[in-house]
Amino acid sequence: MIIFKDMNMMPVYELPFKAAFLIFIMFSMVGWISEVLYVGIFHEHKFVNRGFLYGPLCPVYGFGGIVILLLPAKLYSTWIPLFFASMILCTIVEYFVSWFMEKMFHTRWWDYSHYKFNINGRICLLNSVLFGFLGLGVIRFVYPQMLHFLTWLGDFVVMISADAIGVFLTIDIFLTVRKLVDFSATMEKIKVFGESLRDHYGNETWFRSENIEEMLASVREHAAISKDQISQSILDKIDRIQNARHAAAESFMAHFPTMKSIQYKDELEHLKSHVKARIKAHLKK
Repeated sequence: MIIFKDMNMMPVYELPFKAAFLIFIMFSMVGWISEVLYVGIFHEHKFVNRGFLYGPLCPVYGFGGIVILLLPAKLYSTWIPLFFASMILCTIVEYFVSWFMEKMFHTRWWDYSHYKFNINGRICLLNSVLFGFLGLGVIRFVYPQMLHFLTWLGDFVVMISADAIGVFLTIDIFLTVRKLVDFSATMEKIKVFGESLRDHYGNETWFRSENIEEMLASVREHAAISKDQISQSILDKIDRIQNARHAAAESFMAHFPTMKSIQYKDELEHLKSHVKARIKAHLKK
């Protein structure tokens, strides 16, 4: 595998597909490690899998790294132009990924609204500056080492590794999509039940319909006073909702603590409060 030409780094688009794929995987792994260290350890003081997938990958970093390598080769030997080009390009990628995932899953997976100089909560100046430094590090230091590493592995190992990782990644994506379906199904069940409560008790003076938490609480409170007016089946459903473990939803909430659902805003807040209450109860034991 020839990865150098005239002593200059070969652009990523000139590499064999499987070599470029492994570079994408390496960037995704580095991004996952960075997220785990920065958020999981330094902020929450515990290990938190910050990846969207099950495996140790953050694909958005993989795409970001590849996008940086698509910059004109004449920028590779610069500092300031490379910094700003990386900053702008990666910021565009992050904004697009945030928008695309929101349109696909009706969920805002990260939210920078609490940072200064943000745009729609999708991107912020702090991250953009970090992207600029990331671009410098990728082009000047990381990418050359990746090329040397692939050369050291050799063509056969690169091909076999790319095929194996590709299979595992495909399985991971399939499992993640299934988890997303479970997540949406959980949100939909809670939403439908909330709507049924509004239909049954919306005209009652005691019924509070501000959000799902208030609805469930008001029905339980009224049932304690007038049990004959509240069917046992509804109380059983309330118990199941309040005591259920929603593995898929809780997993996404752990990975993306600032996530917001566009379609199931009230239902997601209900689950968040439910999870926090259970964690507090566990800590008291």
